Amino acid sequence: MRYWCAVEHARRAAEDGGSTMPSGHAIDVSSYGSVQAAFDALPDRGGTVHFPAGNYVLNDTVAVALAEGQHLSVTGEGRASVIRNRNTDGKALLQVTGVVGSWWPDLKITIRDLTLVGSPDSGDAIAVHYPNDTLIDTCFFSGHGGRAVWLGPHGTNVTVRDCWARDCKWGFRAEHIHHLTLHGNQTRSLNEGQKQAEHLYLDYDCREVRVVNNHFAYGHAQAIILDGTAQHVICNNTIEGFTKAIDARGVSRDMVIGSNYLHSPIGIHLTGQCDGYVIANNTIINAGEWAVLVENAQGSGGHAITGNVMRKSVYQGLRGIELGDAEYCVVQGNVFDGLTGDAVTATSATHVIEGNCVRNPEGVLREDH
Repeated sequence: MRYWCAVEHARRAAEDGGSTMPSGHAIDVSSYGSVQAAFDALPDRGGTVHFPAGNYVLNDTVAVALAEGQHLSVTGEGRASVIRNRNTDGKALLQVTGVVGSWWPDLKITIRDLTLVGSPDSGDAIAVHYPNDTLIDTCFFSGHGGRAVWLGPHGTNVTVRDCWARDCKWGFRAEHIHHLTLHGNQTRSLNEGQKQAEHLYLDYDCREVRVVNNHFAYGHAQAIILDGTAQHVICNNTIEGFTKAIDARGVSRDMVIGSNYLHSPIGIHLTGQCDGYVIANNTIINAGEWAVLVENAQGSGGHAITGNVMRKSVYQGLRGIELGDAEYCVVQGNVFDGLTGDAVTATSATHVIEGNCVRNPEGVLREDH
């Protein structure tokens, strides 16, 4: 049933303890005069807002603010449910606000199977304020002038998985989020599309983040920025076609960067007081500037750079590892293939550098490549 008269609507709400929808029924957006009206009909105990297959054109942000115990599920039918942001003032398409200021509210948010289309003049596709137990799943983002997904100003237990962001100014941004997982997502620029900034940004208050099994491709700046943040695992990702693959800045510590495929002029760049990085078992291809570059360490260090294969393939050259003024690092068991400079350079005598293998120096490749 899509339409109720006002009397029946009120009667059912009273019988259901204040709910505006009967138990077990989703709110069908196509049954309301506007998308915002559908979200406004969310019961006190929460429920599902469903976008049936079709095109939904919005000129302003659709916003919903949730209360304690008011769970929300927003669903669509994948590529068939298309929501278009026609706003030209940089406003978000969908803004969901959890319980403001609470770290552990009784609140769950799920957004899945939607196609969200913007323009260079529009803002974020999905902005979740104060997310808690939040899942964003199998959504397609295209052409947004803001982020595909913005999370903040704090929250916990968030997963963004199997989403596809194409031609968005930024990809994913998290601020003060603990226990965040990004899994199986794909990003990419578009020929003759807008010039992109980074595809993933984690700020200094993010903790225990897993960035695993994603494919970040062909952006115009950095793939990942770690801005003074700590305690993350970045593993099994494919990162190609950026100015830098992973850019760590400021006071940053306790990171695992492992088993990634990095194809970029600079593979991993550590700037500032970065401590305790494990950089292991990565394949770093065609890093013509540096495979691993450490700058302005200010006495920090304690990195283990082990078991990586750094290789010149068929494009620009390969430079190895520059430790700069870092201290007490271990560089061991790496393979350098096709170097156009030194394998490892450093100013400190405190490092352990041993057991590395250099093959085909000066950019000379075997004929059977």
